[in-house]
Amino acid sequence: MDRRTMMKSLAITVWGMMAFPGCGPENQTELKGLVKNLNLNQDQLANLEKLVDTFLPKTDTYGGVDLNIHQFLDKLIANCYPEEQQIEFIVGLNKLEQHAQESFGQRFSALAPQDREMNLLLMNDESKPEEKSFFEFAKEQIILAYTSSEYFLTNFTNYDMIPGGYDGCVDVPQVTYKV
Repeated sequence: MDRRTMMKSLAITVWGMMAFPGCGPENQTELKGLVKNLNLNQDQLANLEKLVDTFLPKTDTYGGVDLNIHQFLDKLIANCYPEEQQIEFIVGLNKLEQHAQESFGQRFSALAPQDREMNLLLMNDESKPEEKSFFEFAKEQIILAYTSSEYFLTNFTNYDMIPGGYDGCVDVPQVTYKV
């Protein structure tokens, strides 16, 4: 790189830092106020945690609760989905609790894992489209959160932080490739 190119790059960088002052690290505290959570009470938060634990229990690998997927879902749904979908999700959590009370006489968060699974399967019913919609949405979001976690990407996929390596001294084959 010659001196003129370096000076141009430096000038553009300094100009960009002055033009976009909100991008600096000192404004990170302001950004925390922009990320919101769903308006859930303690019972609903416990139900969300147990819902994640039911879909992704801890085995010889980390489960959903170990990876804080319930907290991620709280923020994801609150910040990335329209208010109607957020309300539908909260209503679905309430229905989940209602089914647990009716079927087992206990809170969803207090049920044994196999009872929680049975309770969820009751919601996976074609004749009740709202409950089926909640079940499918929750399952989809939990799987999305798990498969995009650092733990999953680094341990179960061929994840490279920087894809493709550089091999400087490689012999070029004499045979031409045929397509």
